[in-house]
Amino acid sequence: SDSPDPRPSRSFAYVPIVAGGTAFMYNLVIGGQRVTNLRLSGENVAKIFTGVITKWNDPAIAADNPKLSLPAITVVPVVRSDGSGTTAQLTTWMRAQYPSIWNAYCAKAGRSNCGITSNYPVVSGSAFIAQQGSNQVASTVAKNSSVGAITYVEASYAINARFPVVKLLNAAGYYNEPTASNVAVSLLAAVINNDPNSQEYLTANLSAVYNNPDPRVYPLSSYSYMIVPTAVEGNFTEDKGLTLADFASYFLCEGQQQAEVLGYSPLPI
Repeated sequence: SDSPDPRPSRSFAYVPIVAGGTAFMYNLVIGGQRVTNLRLSGENVAKIFTGVITKWNDPAIAADNPKLSLPAITVVPVVRSDGSGTTAQLTTWMRAQYPSIWNAYCAKAGRSNCGITSNYPVVSGSAFIAQQGSNQVASTVAKNSSVGAITYVEASYAINARFPVVKLLNAAGYYNEPTASNVAVSLLAAVINNDPNSQEYLTANLSAVYNNPDPRVYPLSSYSYMIVPTAVEGNFTEDKGLTLADFASYFLCEGQQQAEVLGYSPLPI
């Protein structure tokens, strides 16, 4: 559906737990060698995930990669078939940065206005492959038979699969990977929504992150959230609240030390 999910009647709050980059893991081989230094502009990423660019040797990709002799093979975008936060992050960014490309694709996929969505629209008969879950999209791209495939995942999945991620062009003209420090710098431009009546209360508005002029920025950086109950109601008891508080306290303090090795970026102090 095109309308946002209805808000539950129970009391809850968003708690940011870790930061990270929406990374573009890809499988490209030239002359028997795996490519690990692919660079893409945001516009080219948007065109790949809307079926506008369909071949790896497209002149637009070649312009980002003057040192690569790109093969004339099909670009196979691997997207999520289930509702996904990574899909929401990618589509939020495309809607903000490349609205005409995104809206044209949505119309082609039969959605009059998909805006920001957790469910990726796929045009039938296209080269797109839809898979359930981050593990599935990552393992699909990592197969030897998947040369030409590209997907969007949290950077940690590409690290675990030992596969490269795209260096994405930022507003300052630099191509960067979603390292922990690049993500941290990027999110200095995030603005927290402090309006208690807003659907997005306590989440971050990322529009200034996408165009953050710092040279170190990875534009598609965001926070992940826990959604926590804030009242004793339904089947949520005080005991459960205490257990959840212990877990959250660990996650937000000691647990942050593990963020970088797992492919995430710790929260700013």
